[in-house]
Amino acid sequence: MRTSPVVSLSTLAAAFALTAGLCLVPACEGDPNDPMTWAKQIKNLRTQKEALDHLANMDVEKARPAVPALIELFKDTKRPEHLEALARYLDPRTKPIMIEALDYTEDDFDRATIAAGALGDMKDPEAVPPLIKAAEKELPVKSRANNARIAAMRALVKIGDRRAVPTLMKILTTSADEQDFLLNQKAALGLAEFRDPQSIPALIKGLFMTGRGTGIFQECRLALVRIGGPAVDPVIALLNEKNPDIQEMAAKLKFEAPPPDGTPGVVPHKAAIILGDLRAKKAVPALVARLHMKARGDEHRSALIALGYIATPQAVEAILADLKDPKADPAERASAADALYLSGDRRAVPTLLEVAKSGYVTSGGQKASDLRASSAIALARIAGKETYEPFAAVFDKERDARGVFELALARMNVAKECDRDVVCYGKKLNDSQPERAEKAAFAIAFSGDAKKGLPILLSAMKPITTMVPDRYPVHQAILFALARLGSKDCKDCIEKLDKQIDRDEKAVRLPGARDLLGETRVTEAIIMNKGAGDVAEPAGEAPPPEEAAPAPAPKGSKAGKAKPAKPAKGKKKHK
Repeated sequence: MRTSPVVSLSTLAAAFALTAGLCLVPACEGDPNDPMTWAKQIKNLRTQKEALDHLANMDVEKARPAVPALIELFKDTKRPEHLEALARYLDPRTKPIMIEALDYTEDDFDRATIAAGALGDMKDPEAVPPLIKAAEKELPVKSRANNARIAAMRALVKIGDRRAVPTLMKILTTSADEQDFLLNQKAALGLAEFRDPQSIPALIKGLFMTGRGTGIFQECRLALVRIGGPAVDPVIALLNEKNPDIQEMAAKLKFEAPPPDGTPGVVPHKAAIILGDLRAKKAVPALVARLHMKARGDEHRSALIALGYIATPQAVEAILADLKDPKADPAERASAADALYLSGDRRAVPTLLEVAKSGYVTSGGQKASDLRASSAIALARIAGKETYEPFAAVFDKERDARGVFELALARMNVAKECDRDVVCYGKKLNDSQPERAEKAAFAIAFSGDAKKGLPILLSAMKPITTMVPDRYPVHQAILFALARLGSKDCKDCIEKLDKQIDRDEKAVRLPGARDLLGETRVTEAIIMNKGAGDVAEPAGEAPPPEEAAPAPAPKGSKAGKAKPAKPAKGKKKHK
């Protein structure tokens, strides 16, 4: 016989009471998918959190009818979280309270930070004056309220109103003794977005500013390169040490004092780097002239690298002269070898091959192969298949720097395998041996084939977080190739580099990552400054030794006195 389940009166009573209690909660009244159901509950302390959570989880447009109620809530409480609940709507009705919230103190700044972010996203020019005031607020160096200043600067950059430029210039050039130096860095990056020539003097000063063990050279460099042509003449003046403000700074801070107190030659050194980034053909005479002056620090080496990037015939001839000059510092001559491969001018190949073979230098009273090794690597980066056999013959006889020459031969093997096949080089970009992958990137750069080369290069780019340090040179070679082949017409280049920068900004704490990020940003700026007519021509085949680019007179000699190179034995001299 079946029996019916027995439910006690006490159990039924408890269940009824629970159901009745839930329904008594005011939030149960109305449609839970209607934003006004929750808007009515946000001032009730019992239901406020649930109501705010429901509104936050709704689509912005669907929840927008609740904005007036949220405004009233914030006016009553002034709590940052209630302002944040409003910020996502970017509703014009919230603008007055957002602007009001920009008035902050050292101890009460969270609302200002939230409001600045919202106003920046609204991009309303009316917000510019109060944002400028918030950005310029003077605070102690270590104050957490500096976050509000940074948020205000970021908002000004998003709005893009040029009234903000003088404010960013002021912040950029304020001493680290007076403010958090992170503000200087953010100001420089902000000016990079504006690309306004009026900021050039401030950015040049920023190249030499430091605070708490760090500098903002990379950020100021980026901004100057983005400005482009208008920056060339001021930076040439800097190179020639004719910028009064910087010369005054150099004297005050004793730039020319011997290390470790000073950094001799730092002014022309940094100027040369920027001129190379700008690919400033106009600067070639001034850069060449620096090579004829007594070297201080790294100024000659950076001038040579700049000439390599600019790569006019006059620039390449000056680099060749430096490499051939036995009186030049060996480290400087090694930089000349690097500059020659950066130029992509294969007239340099015979000279590099000869120096790799017999360019011994004296170090500590003994014959050393450092310059030979540098020239071998430079040769391997620029040379094509036609140079493989001559270099292999040199390698077979090599004893003093066998390891470096072996790495150079690995690069040359890639040229031998791929010759002029860009697709073949593209497959080598992921080679397990970094030297071979690097060679592939340079070969694509020198191919002049942007149509085939750019998609291959872009697909090979990887976030810094996925790279081991041994692959960093490959990444740099890819960036070099993009800068050589790309132009502002390459939308995919800009899009891909933007994504790379966004990802790499999160990895700046990795060793070397900040410098790589700086190179990526500058590469994008170089591409954006180039029209289709500025793309480099493909590198030709290397000439025979007797047809190498003639070197001008060695430094210190009179023009026109340099002797022509002797022809190889058994061959006639070309006229």
